[in-house]
Amino acid sequence: MKKATVIVLAGQSNAVGVGHVNCLPRHFAEEKIREYAAGYDRVRIHYYSHDKKNDGFTPVRIGCTEQTKHTLGPEVGLAEWFTETHPSGELFIVKCAYGGTSMWRDWLSPSDGGDYDADAYADQVPDVVDAINHGEPLRAGWCYNELVKLTRESLEVLRDEGYDPHICGFCWMQGEADACAEETLRPYVERYHNLLTDFSTAFSDVMEGCVFADGGISEIWPLWREMNAAKAAYAAAHDGCVYVDTVANGLVTQNEPVGAPDIYHYDSDCVIKLGWLFGEALESVAFQA
Repeated sequence: MKKATVIVLAGQSNAVGVGHVNCLPRHFAEEKIREYAAGYDRVRIHYYSHDKKNDGFTPVRIGCTEQTKHTLGPEVGLAEWFTETHPSGELFIVKCAYGGTSMWRDWLSPSDGGDYDADAYADQVPDVVDAINHGEPLRAGWCYNELVKLTRESLEVLRDEGYDPHICGFCWMQGEADACAEETLRPYVERYHNLLTDFSTAFSDVMEGCVFADGGISEIWPLWREMNAAKAAYAAAHDGCVYVDTVANGLVTQNEPVGAPDIYHYDSDCVIKLGWLFGEALESVAFQA
């Protein structure tokens, strides 16, 4: 069987991606934007992204997992990076991301115990996005459970296509919701550790050598310094973990849309750059085979 290289991309809205497509001409030539819109045939994605889910893998392109109309996510930059740096081969992305979700409730995993609900899933709510937007609490652990379910579905799809899948990277863009108060920040690292441990256990047969890349959050959040310091310290203390310093790499939120900036979400060029940063973080280990 042909080996399939798989990357998991998960988190909240900056993992979903809220980069505005109509702002791309501020940063990129028309030819490059046409490339993003046409997509990347060698990089395919299976996703449950905010309020959209597809049935199988589709080529990565602008808008394929949009949170709002005419937006793009970091998978576009990741696909561009892979296509440019790996002229042959294929990449498969499994994306599970929901805006406004927290580690302290939505992403709880079995090792957290307490309120974790093994039977909690997104489809138990008629409109999960509407519930999130109105502050309605969903059953604890529903995001983690959907991540595991989607990953299992994705691996099965690949096996049915004749591939032998291997998860070589786990990209995490989350923490904004937990960086708003001390009581949610404090248990963050332990719960992140539990999520990685539980996910790795669930897929132990296909995750040998997997690299975990954790993206820092932007400066707009009240406790961004403390959150990013905790993320960096965790990565430094654990083999196979990498901290992606979004602040040091110049990712910003304050410029787009022009005239009415969405300060909570990365500008369109920064969404692309986030995908590149994830790819570069995984490169040193995940793509050396």
